[in-house]
Amino acid sequence: MTTDKVYSLAEVAKHSKADDCWVIHNQKVYNVSDFVQDHPGGEEFILDHAGEDITALMKDELEHLHSEGAYEMLDELLVGRLESSGNNNNKDKKTSSGASLSASKVGKEMITDVNEDDPDSLRTDIQADKKEKFLDLSQPLLYQLWKANYPKDFYMKQVHIPRHLPHSARVFESDFLEVFSRTPWWLVPVLWLPVVALIFSWSMQGGEAAGALSREKAGSTFVTGIFVWTLAEYSIHRFLFHVDDLLPDSTYSNVAHFLLHGIHHYLPMDRLRLVMPPVLTILIGSPLYLLAHVLFETHYADALMAGTYFGYICYDMVHYSLHHSAHKVQHLKEMKSYHFKHHYKQADLGYGITSKVWDRIFGTLLEM
Repeated sequence: MTTDKVYSLAEVAKHSKADDCWVIHNQKVYNVSDFVQDHPGGEEFILDHAGEDITALMKDELEHLHSEGAYEMLDELLVGRLESSGNNNNKDKKTSSGASLSASKVGKEMITDVNEDDPDSLRTDIQADKKEKFLDLSQPLLYQLWKANYPKDFYMKQVHIPRHLPHSARVFESDFLEVFSRTPWWLVPVLWLPVVALIFSWSMQGGEAAGALSREKAGSTFVTGIFVWTLAEYSIHRFLFHVDDLLPDSTYSNVAHFLLHGIHHYLPMDRLRLVMPPVLTILIGSPLYLLAHVLFETHYADALMAGTYFGYICYDMVHYSLHHSAHKVQHLKEMKSYHFKHHYKQADLGYGITSKVWDRIFGTLLEM
């Protein structure tokens, strides 16, 4: 994208609000207003530098080294250039930390391999990328993936390069199937909290003769179930969602991986694909429920699984908020940065979403 419009530093500095946010990079001016809310590190990290020059900030190897996709995104948001007579004395007034701006709206024309050297010296070859394009984000994704028959290595590389859209991409051609692939965050508590309450009530029904639990025992078992969920959260994320190395090189496994978790890494800020669809929750949750009833007496199993399912609800709410909310609580702020490093830097580590406990225990901790 090119433009002949010229702006002064003072003119750019006026655009410093969430709904009107401009930045300067390499003497060019960019309007990033539409991207502020979906910035992986939170909107505050853009707003801290709204109306300023971010050239040096984007090359900060310790805190702000950005991927090539970030620079491609800027190309799409170009609105003009800085007047040549202006002296840019506004570089890096602030150095707040946060996740990188490694996101893009350029869809199929983007490559976001992390550049460990000078980002300005290694730019994506747009024409070459078009020849090696992955999926067209303007078309249903699953049919493209099925027909393309991508090699596993190419698929895995591409699906872990985050893309960003201002709307939810379409996965299925069928309108009926597409409905089941989109899940608003509020559906999780609305749908599953009544289930939790029902199962928990079963643990105290039937009287002593039937082995019903007292409120105290039911409550403590419920809390134990929440703890059990934290291990399930880690295990499902690591051993089900990220079995990349064990998958065969086939279109079938690519499709299965994409539907299960690949789409979340491909489109990490898609608001309708951040919590588990009810169908997937049932497929994963039902075997766990049956297993609990094999291992434990019925009433204990019910209280335990009520707590486990409640832990899942909390997990999905936290996961959504890590992607789309600014946090003042230190633990959540830390987990937000931790989770985005998993998405944007190293997907084979950092499997904990609500805490780092099991990452520490099993040696998969991401260094911050």
